[in-house]
Amino acid sequence: MNKIGKLEAISLIVIIITTEIILNLPNNIIRQMGSGVLLNTVYISIAAVIFCLIICGLFNQFKGKDILDISEYLGGRILKTVIGLLYILFFLGISSLLVMYFSHCLKLIYFQQSPIIFILLFFIIPVVAINRIGFKAIARVNLIFVPILLISILVMAAAMYEFVTPQNLLPILGHGINMIFVAGLANIAAFSSIGYLYFLPPLLKNADDFKEISVTAIVISAVYLILTSTLLLMVFPYISSTDEMLSSYLITRLLRFGNFIERVDAVFIFIWIFATLCYLSITFFFILRILRKLLKLKKETELSYSIGSIVFGTSLLIQSVADVSFLEQSVYKYAVIGLIFILSFIVLLAANLKKHMRRGTSPQVTRAGEGTCPYR
Repeated sequence: MNKIGKLEAISLIVIIITTEIILNLPNNIIRQMGSGVLLNTVYISIAAVIFCLIICGLFNQFKGKDILDISEYLGGRILKTVIGLLYILFFLGISSLLVMYFSHCLKLIYFQQSPIIFILLFFIIPVVAINRIGFKAIARVNLIFVPILLISILVMAAAMYEFVTPQNLLPILGHGINMIFVAGLANIAAFSSIGYLYFLPPLLKNADDFKEISVTAIVISAVYLILTSTLLLMVFPYISSTDEMLSSYLITRLLRFGNFIERVDAVFIFIWIFATLCYLSITFFFILRILRKLLKLKKETELSYSIGSIVFGTSLLIQSVADVSFLEQSVYKYAVIGLIFILSFIVLLAANLKKHMRRGTSPQVTRAGEGTCPYR
């Protein structure tokens, strides 16, 4: 498999959170934080960067290895299988939630008469085909598209200046310090893209670039999370108390460029559709890669049909946007925290301790090259 460079790797991580931002991630934070969303997003962004630096330091002892390799080193094949299966379930779940949510939004906005099954297939079939082509193609297409996506968000933010009301951010402490800095720490789940970092080192041309790639991607993601969250609250203060669907779309409906260009929301929807396809393609790839390592397959692309079928079937079990919101608030957030920020971190930390202890008890080497026991 061809490996990727810095820019390709950064774009892979950035597309994860930016797609989630577009598809209502800020709303979940705003509903909980209210006018304290600015402080909370800055707070969790700093926490995410610090966490990222810590895991980069832990990965230094296992350069070129991913979380599965480290799990095998720590607990053998059993732990490797457990961690791998948990990440497969997580990636399958997040893919199903996202594709069903966006499909329902598209149906409500443009395709009221179309069966939801056809909209789902519109996403699943291209993603399966893309994964058949290979990872290098996914990375290159993503590298070209991510700047377009980021620029579109900046254009959307800049065009909204006349609708912005800064007073909506007051009181800046929202529902109180405890809500922002204690209960609000759970919003670090917004950086679920860190989970993809655990599988990135073996894909890099230069494993030494892992820290630079990780921190850069998380910082870019944090900037866009802070920007979109505060912008939404300043434009639509009422979303702090409602379950508004696809609020980013509401912003695009307000945009006007002169007297001749209107209804630019269709352009943004097209960009978001492509972003969703990129997101799903990357997630499918990581699922296939985990399966390859667990099952020791020579070629895993044939399984893309099976993964597509599972995501399609799971998506159909989700009946409405209300179900998606319930799963996001009651399951998704705690799954991210438990798997990515606690369990995987413990595995990395324990593996580093194991390696350190082995080094501390390894035989000392004399000048003649003969091993001598340090306790003798």
